[in-house]
Amino acid sequence: MDNDGTAGGTTIVRSGTGHTAAVTREGDGTVRVEQHGKDHATLAVQSGDGSRLDISQTGVSVDAEVTQGGECNVSELVQAGSGSRAVVAQSGSGNRAVVRQGGAGNSVVVRQGAAREE
Repeated sequence: MDNDGTAGGTTIVRSGTGHTAAVTREGDGTVRVEQHGKDHATLAVQSGDGSRLDISQTGVSVDAEVTQGGECNVSELVQAGSGSRAVVAQSGSGNRAVVRQGGAGNSVVVRQGAAREE
C-alpha cells in the first residue's frame, strides 16, 4: 500500500492466518498496523517529519521491518508470541524507537543516525 500526502494516516488491521503487509508512506502522518493470528510479516517505510509508526503483532511467527526518514519521528513495535524479530532503521534526528517483545525467539536491531537515506 502506497500513501502520499501530508498529515494523514494509514491503518491496517488483520486477524487470521498467513498475514503480510507492506506500507510506504510519504509525508507526515501515522501508520498503524495490527496483526493477530499466525504467520505475520510487516514492512513499513515512512518519510516525513513528526510521523508515527505503530505496529502490534500477536501470535506465532511475528516479523517487522521499519524504515523512517525525517526528523522527530516515533516507531513503536509490540510483538507477543513465538518467533519474534524486529528491525528499525531511523535516519534524521530527534527520532524515538520503542520495541517490546514477549515470548520465545526474540531479536531486535535498532539503527538511528543523523543522515537521511536517499
